[in-house]
Amino acid sequence: MSVLQAIQPIQFHQVADLYDYYVRADFDIDFFLREAKQSGGKILELTCGTGRVSIPLLRAGIDLTCVDYSEAMLEVFRNKLRANGLSCKAITMDITALSLQDRFDFIFIPFHSLSEIVDRSKHGKTLRVIHNHLNADGHFICTLQNPIVRTRTIDNTLKSIGKFPIGAGGILEVKVKLSYDASTQIVSGCQLYEVYDQNSALVETRQLDVNFYLFTDSEFEELAHSSGFRVDALYGDYNHSSFVEETSPFMIWKLKKDK
Repeated sequence: MSVLQAIQPIQFHQVADLYDYYVRADFDIDFFLREAKQSGGKILELTCGTGRVSIPLLRAGIDLTCVDYSEAMLEVFRNKLRANGLSCKAITMDITALSLQDRFDFIFIPFHSLSEIVDRSKHGKTLRVIHNHLNADGHFICTLQNPIVRTRTIDNTLKSIGKFPIGAGGILEVKVKLSYDASTQIVSGCQLYEVYDQNSALVETRQLDVNFYLFTDSEFEELAHSSGFRVDALYGDYNHSSFVEETSPFMIWKLKKDK
C-alpha cells in the first residue's frame, strides 16, 4: 500500500456536533440554487455533510438526494431536516464507490470536497461513477480550490480561524495548521478545537487531522475528458466569472457527458 492510499479520509465524526458552529459559509448558496432551478428534475448532492447547501435547496422545493460518507454528519443533517419539516434521501456512502438506483439531471460536489480524496488512483474512478449516474443531457458541477491562490496562505503556522458562540454562553475557537507538499499536491495538517465555558475557562480540546489534494486546472480537465465528460464552463468564483489562473480563488467546473 502506498503512503497516499494509507491516508484516511477526514474523520468528521470527531467534530460533527461542532461543525455547524464554525462552518457558516453561504457564498455559494445562490449559485447552487440557480443551477438547480435551471436544471430541474432529480438532483444529487455528493458530500453533503450537515446540509449547509442542502437545506436551502430543499426549502426552495428542489428534488434532492444527498450522499455523504460520514454517518455522524448525516445524523446532524437528518435532525435539521426534522426540525425544519423537510425530507429527502440522506444516504451514507463513499462517493468513490457510488451506486444508486436513480439517474440525475444535475449532480454537484460543493465546498471543494472532491479534494478530500487524496489517493490519485481514485480520482478517475470517482468521476466515472458520477458519469454513470448522470442523465444524458444532465450536468455535473465540481468545485475545487485554485492551487496557485490557495497555497499562498499555507505556511505551516498555527492560525486562528475564529471564535464562535456555542451553547449557553460558551465559545468555540478553531485553529488550523497546514503544510503543502508540491511533489504529492497534498495539503496536510490539523484543526484544533478549544471549547470555553461562559466564564472563559477551557473545558475541552479536540484535534482533527486534515489532508486534501490540490488539482491543477490542466490535470482536472484531462481527468474529466478521460472520464467521459466535456467542459461546458469553467468559473473562477460563484458569481459565474471566468477563471483566471493567477487570481481566481476557485475552479468551478461545469461538465456534461461527451457525446
